[in-house]
Amino acid sequence: MINAEIATTIIKQLGGINRLVSMIGANLFVARDKGVQFTFQGCRKANKVTIDLQSSDTYKVTFWNFTPKAWRLIHTFEDVYADRLIPVFEEFTGLYLTL
Repeated sequence: MINAEIATTIIKQLGGINRLVSMIGANLFVARDKGVQFTFQGCRKANKVTIDLQSSDTYKVTFWNFTPKAWRLIHTFEDVYADRLIPVFEEFTGLYLTL
């Protein structure tokens, strides 16, 4: 069963949907079983991220290169605490979620 509350919480921890859309062109938001996924623009390495809540109350952050034909796994970060979601995203992609 998909838990939209978890997806909403993750988006808020990243600064909110308006910030994601305006700063990185985020779109195609999808609530997952225990997380969220969305595409974004401006990074050559990856253009999709999945963020899933783990049993340890940390997150698994996976970056993908997504094309209509395939998903290619680029990198996975395990055991990411909520306060590290933005720094992990910014450091890996080179895109900023904060001013």
